[in-house]
Amino acid sequence: MNDERPPRPLVDKLYIAVRADLPPGLQLAQSVHAMAQFWDEHPSFARSWLHRSNFLVCVSVPNEDALLALAAEASLGQELCTTKVNEPDLGDEYTAIAIQPGEKAAALCASFPLALRNAFDYDPKGAVV
Repeated sequence: MNDERPPRPLVDKLYIAVRADLPPGLQLAQSVHAMAQFWDEHPSFARSWLHRSNFLVCVSVPNEDALLALAAEASLGQELCTTKVNEPDLGDEYTAIAIQPGEKAAALCASFPLALRNAFDYDPKGAVV
């Protein structure tokens, strides 16, 4: 019996980048805002991604400067549709971005770690697990 699995086909993933210097709950909320805003600003890309792939990757960037540098490279350098999210409760600082799915986005985000990778598990009794 052959235990080898066939290779997965390459699919376009929608990339969300969020600031690692934000608390975990805020990172999650801002990532969702980025996805929702991308859907509103770029509905044809969003619908196409949903029906062809529906794979989503959330990566973490160190701070706002790194986030804005990634957004600039994606939109200006690679000519990808991007959405930048700013948070009024943080003095309108930029907190997350969404980047048009595709190989260029994957290459741009390949060096960043997954978001919330080092977040802790929460025990409802209040203990950190």
